[in-house]
Amino acid sequence: MVGTVAVALLLAGIVTLALVRRTDRHAIQQVLEQEADVLASLMATVHVEDDDHSHLGSHLSSHLNRAAENLDRKDVAVLLLDGGELIGDLPENVPAEGLHPLASGATGSITGIQGSTAWAAATEQAGSVTIVVVLTDTADQFLAAVMRWLGVSAAISLALGVVVAVMLGRRLARPLGQARDATRLIAGGDLSARVPVEEHRRDEISELSTSINEMAASLERSQSLEQRFLMSISHDLRTPLTSIRGYGEAISDGTADNRAQAAEVIVSEAIRLERLVGDLLDLARLDAREFTLESRLADVGTVVEEVCAGFSQGAADRSLELRVIREEPVMAWCDPVRVAQVVANLVQNALKFADSLVRVESRIENEGQKAWAVVTVDDDGPGISREDRPHVFERLYVARHTPRIEESGSGLGLTIVAELTEVMGGTVSVSARRPTGTRITVQLPATEQ
Repeated sequence: MVGTVAVALLLAGIVTLALVRRTDRHAIQQVLEQEADVLASLMATVHVEDDDHSHLGSHLSSHLNRAAENLDRKDVAVLLLDGGELIGDLPENVPAEGLHPLASGATGSITGIQGSTAWAAATEQAGSVTIVVVLTDTADQFLAAVMRWLGVSAAISLALGVVVAVMLGRRLARPLGQARDATRLIAGGDLSARVPVEEHRRDEISELSTSINEMAASLERSQSLEQRFLMSISHDLRTPLTSIRGYGEAISDGTADNRAQAAEVIVSEAIRLERLVGDLLDLARLDAREFTLESRLADVGTVVEEVCAGFSQGAADRSLELRVIREEPVMAWCDPVRVAQVVANLVQNALKFADSLVRVESRIENEGQKAWAVVTVDDDGPGISREDRPHVFERLYVARHTPRIEESGSGLGLTIVAELTEVMGGTVSVSARRPTGTRITVQLPATEQ
């Protein structure tokens, strides 16, 4: 910052001095030219009788000096022009070649600058004699004063620049240092580290600190979810494996009371284990972007009916009504196999929480010039609290209410629903159902994306 101020002052000083020098010289030349005309006119009024040029020059010089004193001029001289030659002594620093135009017969006045001296010359005819009056003065009268004031101003500006730079440096360095320390802690694994943020500050540094804190909070929450994910998956894997091993050993040892029932438990737990592994593989493929879709125009209503038919017996066994409502037809551009997977996960999730009814509806909705195939799955269970709704599609998110026994499962179904729907170009949302329960809505594009 100080360097920038110094360079700016230097450039401004150079330009200012150049302009002052040019203006100063032009002004002094104009003044000298006017005074030379005045003095030449005065000299023309002096009575001239002596033809001796030496006595005449002395006579005119005495008159000129008295007249110059009134103009506060000391460096003046009077010359006589005779036959194209100048008779008399020129002032110092006035070049003789500069007066050649007057010697050649030019009339009026001329000016010039020689080094640091400005001069002006004017002619007047006094009888048979041509008088030439020459004045000189310093060319750069104000330059030295301007340089002094510029020097003082530059010193003050640089001092202020240093003070401001130090203050801003400290103001900027402190939060940046805090941000650096916090990011080092975060990189080292301490995800609880935060950057102090001053509430009254609203600048880029404050925004950076807030972004770092949000990133740390997100990483901390992701780490917590990952740990919870691993613990839950480990539990969900261990539970069916424990049952399979226990019943298998019982059959092997001959201690099983009912070998057929034990075999049914083993098969049931194996299916549960297979479903969990399948969910994990689906998520892995979605994360790796290796999930393939075979999109085509398909009737979503038919897919919904076929999926719900597979759950009808299970719903009846639990004394639940599984009601299907559809329009004819409900066409969407999608992968019908993946749509079936989405609907199956939603119906399975609804059956876990429903008290008496699960309602599945498919229809077409128009939003402006765009049409959507919409599938809604309602249940009349306890519902999802407002604070939990934004997180229900996250992996293994645990809601604030206490889960019931029938709610057990991998916890990945809704996550797969959200990611599959997004891959197919659709959206999924959750809302409350009146008077109680939950509604999950899936929208799929009715036209090719």
